[in-house]
Amino acid sequence: MSKKFKFKSEKPKEKWRIFNCSDIESEARRINAPHIELFGNREITVEGCIGVFEYSDTYLKLKLPKGALIICGTNFDISAFEGTTITVKGKMSSIEFCI
Repeated sequence: MSKKFKFKSEKPKEKWRIFNCSDIESEARRINAPHIELFGNREITVEGCIGVFEYSDTYLKLKLPKGALIICGTNFDISAFEGTTITVKGKMSSIEFCI
């Protein structure tokens, strides 16, 4: 009977370290960067938004600590804006960072 070959690789552990979001979020807060979550092209949540420069049904320009975020599309609706977190619903066609 042959012996079972056991091989332990560290690479799978390294691979999962990439997906550890808590480290990324703490690093983003430390460097004062926004945290952006997209839900398809229908909803966006931005943590770290300082304010709104411009807002219309088809255009949205958000003020970030270092620049702005421009979102173009249709049927925009700001569904929540609490503290520095804003949630916008609508159909997004483009997102652009301006520094």
